[in-house]
Amino acid sequence: MTLYRHFPSKEALFEGLVTAMCEYMREEIENAAPPDINKPRADRLAEELHAFITALLEPDALALYRLIVADGWRFPALSTVFDLSGMRVIRQRIAGLLEPGAVPSSGSLTIAGGIVALALGDAYQRAIMGIVEEGDAEVFEHQIEDAIAYGLSRLSPS
Repeated sequence: MTLYRHFPSKEALFEGLVTAMCEYMREEIENAAPPDINKPRADRLAEELHAFITALLEPDALALYRLIVADGWRFPALSTVFDLSGMRVIRQRIAGLLEPGAVPSSGSLTIAGGIVALALGDAYQRAIMGIVEEGDAEVFEHQIEDAIAYGLSRLSPS
């Protein structure tokens, strides 16, 4: 008896496994405790980005990303599930921190996308490729600081 007997094909098993991993990732991000509303916005953004990057650097998260990049072309639905489970969720959370108490607008979602991209930067690309360098923690710290500065500079004055 093998695990495959519960699935119509190896591809179905693969899809089920990846979908379950993506759902777990989405639930973890969505249910993460929000930063303390009494802290300054920059501190809340930093806390959120640190937590997200820490989660993305976990071996299972890196492996899932690599898997989607390698096989997403064969399984486009999985690529969509992955996008909806990770980056899109964190962009929504960041946008919510940019517009506390409001439904994030398309403008804040665009800014949030830039913040996330800058925070991940080159250090995340190296991590994806399995390259670990001394000082990566400091690189991420600088990338997060730059990302927050970018995001706050893009907000309209209230």
